[in-house]
Amino acid sequence: MGVVNDLKVLTGKKTFGENVEKPSSPPKKILVVEDETSLLNALESVLSSEGFKVTTAANGKEGLKAAIENSPDLILLDLLMPIMDGKTMLKKLRDLPEFKKLPVIILTNAGEVDNIRETQRYFDAIYFLIKSNVQMEDIVTKVKTLLGYTR
Repeated sequence: MGVVNDLKVLTGKKTFGENVEKPSSPPKKILVVEDETSLLNALESVLSSEGFKVTTAANGKEGLKAAIENSPDLILLDLLMPIMDGKTMLKKLRDLPEFKKLPVIILTNAGEVDNIRETQRYFDAIYFLIKSNVQMEDIVTKVKTLLGYTR
């Protein structure tokens, strides 16, 4: 029995992914582009445990390359990163026909309101989640909703 199942037995509570039905098709691919190593690792761990195939990148340049190589079903993208920021990566991605409609969830900090508006208006990001206000469960729920998992 894994740690999650042990916790469920001890607490009597469902794990947050348990109430969502997973499709029987191959695992959906998620690209996480985030420069904060601890958050990047946590997202990779949680999403992998939920059955997703997760690829990671620490900046927009790596993220763009990973997106082209792996054709993800969804991207979780930080805006403020070194080398290439998330807004630049998303613009370059949207310039490629195969990525025009790819779902993108922006993970950002509260102080980036102008960046958020511009990114939403010009680069068609779907959701913006403020890092300081969001729980891991919220991110997983948004990912599953966008990928068509049913409740």
